[in-house]
Formats: sequence, C-alpha cells, structure tokens
Amino acid sequence: MKSIALLTVPLMTSFLSLGGCDGGYQLADLSDFDLEQKYAYCLDKKPTAPGKMTGCENLRKECESRAEQGRYICRTY
Repeated sequence: MKSIALLTVPLMTSFLSLGGCDGGYQLADLSDFDLEQKYAYCLDKKPTAPGKMTGCENLRKECESRAEQGRYICRTY
C-alpha cells in the first residue's frame, strides 16, 4: 500500500503543475473574452515562474494568430 501512495503523490503533483502551463485545454477553444483576460494578466503581472511564462507565451501566440485573422482582441503592451 505504501508503494501506491509513493507513486500517487508525484503523479498528482505533475498533473497539477501542468495546469499552470495552460496545457489542459486548447487555446483555440478559448473565447475571445477569456483569451484577452488571461493575456492581460500576463501583461500586467509579468509572471516569472517557468510554467506561467510558457503559458503566457502560448497565449501571446494565440493572440497573434487571431490578429492575423483580423480579430484584434489582445492588447500589445
């Protein structure tokens, strides 16, 4: 029973840490409003944690992708 518990804790930790990378869903599925809000947080707070920085970079790329489609929804500063 102890061996199962020893495996469960690292697995749960890794799953929870992936959530910080915005990897739990497709960014293309986010509404324009939600994308703008999440990216605005990145611009305002400038997170330094590696997972958060990666998530913010992915949000920036999605904002740029939508801008190329003529949907300017994210601020740029």
